Amino acid sequence: MNIEYSKKKNILTVRLGRNPADEYTFEKGDFKVSVDEDDNLIKIVVANAAQFLTDAVAAGVVIKQDEKSSVKQKQGMIWFDADSSMISAFGYNEEEQFLDVAFHRTGVYRYFDVPPDVFEGLRDASSQGSYMRNYIIDMYDYEKKRGR
Repeated sequence: MNIEYSKKKNILTVRLGRNPADEYTFEKGDFKVSVDEDDNLIKIVVANAAQFLTDAVAAGVVIKQDEKSSVKQKQGMIWFDADSSMISAFGYNEEEQFLDVAFHRTGVYRYFDVPPDVFEGLRDASSQGSYMRNYIIDMYDYEKKRGR
């Protein structure tokens, strides 16, 4: 089995077997499955994968990851590595609606009452630092968790 997550495309691909000559694909919403001529499942593709993974963790699924993964599970939340000079990573708890953000220079802060669409905006932003400044910092109550 091979599992790949493309952060750029936000797609999770799970390959369960070989690539057969004849592959049949079925699609519904964010999910696409492929089977071979004997109806053996060979591949699952999930679009909007970050939301799928967040929902899975909220439902109690434990995700194993390797050291190179850009998506990690910590303290019941999915954490995402950030591609930013301001922040290094962030995690969201949808049930309690808080956002934890690890800043490169000042440590980890928790922002309260952050709606899911604001978290999704941060996750999908082309500039996560600008998004933080424009939509989160000074917009939500926060506490410093740890760090410098």
